[in-house]
Amino acid sequence: MRKQHSVEVWQVIPLILAAALLTIGLAMFLSGTEKLVDVVQPVIVVFGGALASLLLTFSPSHIAQALQLALTRGVRGGTAPEQMIRAMLKVCDVSRRDGLLGVADIRSNSEQVEEICFLIGQAADDSTIRFALERRLANEHLQHRMTTDVFLFASIYAVLIGTLGSLLLYVSRLDPAVLGNTFLPFVCGVSLAILMCILLGRLRASHLRELIMTEIAYRGAAMILEDNNVQRLRSRLVMLVPPGLRR
Repeated sequence: MRKQHSVEVWQVIPLILAAALLTIGLAMFLSGTEKLVDVVQPVIVVFGGALASLLLTFSPSHIAQALQLALTRGVRGGTAPEQMIRAMLKVCDVSRRDGLLGVADIRSNSEQVEEICFLIGQAADDSTIRFALERRLANEHLQHRMTTDVFLFASIYAVLIGTLGSLLLYVSRLDPAVLGNTFLPFVCGVSLAILMCILLGRLRASHLRELIMTEIAYRGAAMILEDNNVQRLRSRLVMLVPPGLRR
């Protein structure tokens, strides 16, 4: 359970290169093009145009945060709810050994774990814990919406720029014999959009897991204050995880 750190350049470059290579491969497969050189130029145009459009639409910090979440959630898969359950069981065990003051002294790399330890240490009532839960859920929904907007617009821009590139090539080439690569920019744009849709799907699945983890954390805090039996807590927390989100 670790806090999120600011995105690093060395982390973003491999992600962009992987997206470019996958786009090239997918475009070659969909278009039947055998020469790599024929696909590279349309991919550069689509990538460059989509990136420029994103920079005109969103702030650099917004894009950086979206890339960070794409790495931690979309590529690496994020955190499983079972990890939060294990963390809560450890907190419950500390509460049995050292009491509420011992829980208040717990330090973690997870902001959620630190906050619930503070709430437990303060013996917070149900309304306080419920307010903290609703605030955390609202922040998670907002963060997810801001992130998915970046990649949704990236897919839209890629298709539009690819379509525009194909139209310009079609108009400029009057000889039917040289129209073979006219639709390559459009195919590259669609290929990039397909990859963005895959990433959006993974982000959505990770977002649902994050919501479940938040429920586990804050409802678990209320359960610990009510009954700090580890075994009973485990059985109650497992019920919060839908079967489809279990790893």
